[in-house]
Amino acid sequence: DNDGLASYLELDGANTETDPRKVDSDGDGIPNYKDTDDDNDGVPTIKEDANKDGDPRNDFSDPNNPTIPDYLNPKIK
Repeated sequence: DNDGLASYLELDGANTETDPRKVDSDGDGIPNYKDTDDDNDGVPTIKEDANKDGDPRNDFSDPNNPTIPDYLNPKIK
């Protein structure tokens, strides 16, 4: 889906599901590995890489939810 994450890394924030084909973080019916906006906040996942290191999984901006990466947190745009 060209969102900056390899399909095999498209897991849920809690990493409880190990099959990326079953993970749909925003509940829109599109699995994350096919979804360009994994949290459905209107900002493409590839644009939610705050530190610009090519990995949006290590960007955390919400002090109220410090364990949810920005690309899975609809409160962070």
